[in-house]
Amino acid sequence: MRHRVKHRYLAFAAVAATTAVLATACSSSSSGGGASSSAPAVSGGGTSSSAPSGSASSAQPFAGQTITMETFSAVPEFDFYKTLMPEFTKQTGIKVNYVQLPVASMDQKVPLQLKAKDKGLDVFTTGSENIGAFVGNTSVAPLDEYLGDTAQTPASYDFKDIAPPVEAACQQGGKTYCIASHMGGAVLYYNTKMFSEAGITAPPNTPDELYQDAKKLTTKDHAGFCVRGDKSQALYDAFMLWNWFIPWNNPTTGTYFNKDWNFLIGTDPQATNFGSFYRKLLKETAPKGISTYLVTNCLQDFQQGRVAMWQDDSGTIPSVLDPKQSKVANDTAFWAMPCQPANPTNCSLVQPFGVWMNNASEKKGAAWQLIQFITNKQTQQGAVAAKALLTPSRNSVITDPATAAVLPKTFPAALSYILAHPDVALLPFIPEGVAIIPPISNGLSELITTNTAVPDVMAKMKAGVNAIMKQAGYPKPFPSS
Repeated sequence: MRHRVKHRYLAFAAVAATTAVLATACSSSSSGGGASSSAPAVSGGGTSSSAPSGSASSAQPFAGQTITMETFSAVPEFDFYKTLMPEFTKQTGIKVNYVQLPVASMDQKVPLQLKAKDKGLDVFTTGSENIGAFVGNTSVAPLDEYLGDTAQTPASYDFKDIAPPVEAACQQGGKTYCIASHMGGAVLYYNTKMFSEAGITAPPNTPDELYQDAKKLTTKDHAGFCVRGDKSQALYDAFMLWNWFIPWNNPTTGTYFNKDWNFLIGTDPQATNFGSFYRKLLKETAPKGISTYLVTNCLQDFQQGRVAMWQDDSGTIPSVLDPKQSKVANDTAFWAMPCQPANPTNCSLVQPFGVWMNNASEKKGAAWQLIQFITNKQTQQGAVAAKALLTPSRNSVITDPATAAVLPKTFPAALSYILAHPDVALLPFIPEGVAIIPPISNGLSELITTNTAVPDVMAKMKAGVNAIMKQAGYPKPFPSS
């Protein structure tokens, strides 16, 4: 009989302890500096009956302005924020054009808007892994002048309450470029009923156990395992899987490069080990058409009982547990795969998700009011109470008993393990982080759509990355942490 690996922490209170431990290793700071204009701060859209001191006054200096925020659709957290926009407008007089788009559309549209210096975009959300590219082309505005201005950001906003290891991913070169709204984590969703029917008594502890379980769970009625396989999103979930094979090297480039700029994912023996595992897992146990699967496809298949296991971000847990959307709401549990010998300490994706300001915006004062509103304590408390947010970024909300009360039973232990073994470098924190995606994504696709020898696929992937890095002038001095 297989036994669960005992996670380091088995209660949600341990999440706070983990965060505190991590905070000693990472620090975040916001430099002061005067802002160009002054405005009252706004209170949040949470459950608190009283607004914090320094909340919106009747002055409303930005009243009449309309700003545009772009974010993701079909995500409970961002759906919740949309419901708060009338309250925000009431407090500030600022109207919000709140645009929600599918993941694939957001990933394509926002970079193009930033590159074009589109003044029509003011605020947007995306993962902190993009910070290297955004800062490299000066497309996002640093937020320190707003954080340092007590007229625009009162003490009650309490920026330091945002967990330092989480917010650190929004910072580069001593400046803050986004405010973390939540911390996503790599989690295995699994169907307990299907596990029982297959005679599986516990979730997998190793990649081989995962593969063997997925084989047992692959039937005429459902697939055994799902991840995003489409080239446009494949890297996201593949990152979670290769972290069991590729050694983590440093906080800046994670499992991508060592400090000599050697591309670790394409270096044998780990390259072939990962590639072989990825190929057989997806070719033999994933749904038909996996090479075109987006996050929405895996979500829908899991909700409808068409797949037994799904590795992805924790942000879609509310959708899986909503009985109005999901047939498996009562049969779902969550698990963090333990780290493997190749990467024993930093194997779990922790993806801080940020709210950013477009540097081309001509309404930055109003934009900051919205960013502050979305990321304050009351708003996070309200999102948690609505079961729209399970991984808040604020320590005070993480440790609130009300937060623990709404979490699914098996999630706290998984989250604790994730936070104790974090890898936040979903992309390397360098300007070329986004540029190296195509050869990696093409290689991942080739693994599951062709029979080309795995070593050849991985060598081609490495050559493609190396060519991009060489063109950008590498090897360069490794950035200081």
